[in-house]
Amino acid sequence: MNGSLADMVSLSLVVLTLLVFLGALLHKMFDFVEFQGYVADYRLLPEFLVKPAALFLLVMEAGVVLLILWAPTRPWALVLAVSLLALYALAITVNLRRGRTHVECGCGGAPQWLSGALVWRNLILMVLALIPLWHLPVGLKASEIATALAAGIFLWFMVRFFEQINANWQQLALTGRRRKHL
Repeated sequence: MNGSLADMVSLSLVVLTLLVFLGALLHKMFDFVEFQGYVADYRLLPEFLVKPAALFLLVMEAGVVLLILWAPTRPWALVLAVSLLALYALAITVNLRRGRTHVECGCGGAPQWLSGALVWRNLILMVLALIPLWHLPVGLKASEIATALAAGIFLWFMVRFFEQINANWQQLALTGRRRKHL
């Protein structure tokens, strides 16, 4: 892959990571009390730590969003993003191993129950956030930046599309289970 194409791919993945975390951050900020409920629902912390943990996660996601905007701090933002995604995947996995699937993930966007699909989504997002660390974008022309931005936005829409499909699939499965019991 030539330098310019590698730079464009890298910038696209940076934009994707930015948009994923910006959406999650806004979701948490606009209903922090609801987010605290999601944190509590995971049953990983004693009640007195739920609010501080929720605030910590909100601040860390804000850190990703702010640090990713400035090129010199972008590597730190990407490492923080990967760390948060790994933490979220671990929390989901622990609950899945406990048999606790009827917990809303609290990810923002379409409401989704905990599932293996969410763990895979986070693992894929982790890989995509790591790629720019091997080749940080530099020296792009305006047209290349525009193309990379459009590609990053497209990738973000694909993530949102996956989340909606997953939420719809879960709702259909739940509806099917309800009908069997009638």
